[in-house]
Amino acid sequence: MLFELLASAMINPDVNKMNLIAVANTKTNIATVKTATAIKWPYTQSYLTPMKNKTPYANFYEVTKHYASDMSTVVKDFKARKNDTKQFLKWVDLPTEQMTAHGTKSHLDEIYEQATELKSRKDKVDRPLVVLGIGGSKHTAEFLLNMNGLGNKGKVYFYSDIDPISFSNFLKEVNHPVQDLNFLVVSKSGTTFETKDAFTRFENMLVEYYQNQGLNEAQAKTKAQSHFAICTDKTATKANLRGKIGHKNGKDNSYIKELYIHDGVGGRFSMFDDAGLFVNAYAGFPKAKAVRMLKSAEKMSGFCLNENASDNPAGLAAIFNVYSRDYGYKLTQQQYFGHLFETGGENWIKQLYLESLKDFDFVSSKAPDSMHYASEGFFYPQNRDKYHMVMTIMTPDISENYRKYVSAVLVSYLETAPVGLEILEVENGAIRPEAIGEYVQSKHFETVYTGMLRRQVAITNTEKLPEVFQPHVEVYKNKFKPNSKFELAPGK
Repeated sequence: MLFELLASAMINPDVNKMNLIAVANTKTNIATVKTATAIKWPYTQSYLTPMKNKTPYANFYEVTKHYASDMSTVVKDFKARKNDTKQFLKWVDLPTEQMTAHGTKSHLDEIYEQATELKSRKDKVDRPLVVLGIGGSKHTAEFLLNMNGLGNKGKVYFYSDIDPISFSNFLKEVNHPVQDLNFLVVSKSGTTFETKDAFTRFENMLVEYYQNQGLNEAQAKTKAQSHFAICTDKTATKANLRGKIGHKNGKDNSYIKELYIHDGVGGRFSMFDDAGLFVNAYAGFPKAKAVRMLKSAEKMSGFCLNENASDNPAGLAAIFNVYSRDYGYKLTQQQYFGHLFETGGENWIKQLYLESLKDFDFVSSKAPDSMHYASEGFFYPQNRDKYHMVMTIMTPDISENYRKYVSAVLVSYLETAPVGLEILEVENGAIRPEAIGEYVQSKHFETVYTGMLRRQVAITNTEKLPEVFQPHVEVYKNKFKPNSKFELAPGK
């Protein structure tokens, strides 16, 4: 069977390609990503060329050789930019920074202490956490929570809407009165309307509740603030949220506020920033597992800075993406196979690719749910040479049916499309922490490298990397500015 052959290759530290894997009586080749160690990776990538191949390459090993020189140039360019604060690449070293001790504590320790403190602020019942944020502020924490097996447990909810119907229905969904909820506000500036609107609504409701309990306005505001943790920019200005709430817990107000959105870390690259770690800590993700996850992400950063394309996981993924696009397989179909990937995952990967790569044709979905419509699109005769597929799966031997199912889908796609296969190990009903760290950090690098490699092949360079900036979101945000036709009033 296909996956027995895959497994036998994945534990070989010296394999850069596999010879002649039989798939439906057709021979194809596979490249697997390994380091110089005999230990099997928790996260493994493999790339296969289609059986009906319209490219000049017989296998992915040949593809890698073709793009290797350009990929090496890309990595050198990235490394030269990495420590430039203007390049927005702080996410590369963020896992290390979170674990580094300053005095007796690391910032990770402080994040967990603050999550514990907020959880302790309760009366008769444990309070669920409501996360207020949009985009990467939401999708990263939500996806991380689900991969850790902690989604849909009634401990964490996410709110990101602006209309009164959604607000009313959300309160029914959580099934707790507002005084029995805690909140995490995630916004770099604090001026993002969608988040500010929700923050204002919930805080006003709490102030009103405590005034009805007999507290005066000042006391009610202080009590309401005790329900909130705030994750925002570290630098205070007159206009931003940090400037209004201050820096130190226990000073000026009762917000928990020593949580930061680090400079140089865009929302879609913030899986390991304070908000994601805080949410998972609140939900019960052990700190020891968080350390395992961050250490693996840290190691992956090192591997992804290797200038040898064959030994660079993100470099190989970028080569796969650019090769597929160069030869007409322009539409990326990303499928996650399993519920652990579902909540947040489809939105996170979509945001990571589309916000970074701008013009990429990209769709994401969770399987098996998406198999009917994905198959209709993929196997329609006029479309069969337009797609390249990325299948993200759990360890295939979790069950015989799962192994056969994903094998059959893989074989079907390989008839006409290049396929990237991403395998994440599981542990106790969740994705293994090491696999999460490796996977997420590798995808960060892959996305940036894909854009850089496209420009390198086209001999086009830029002063700043468009993959880590998102200037076009201001097009709609600017419409909401004060005194404009569409000026918005948070909380109304």
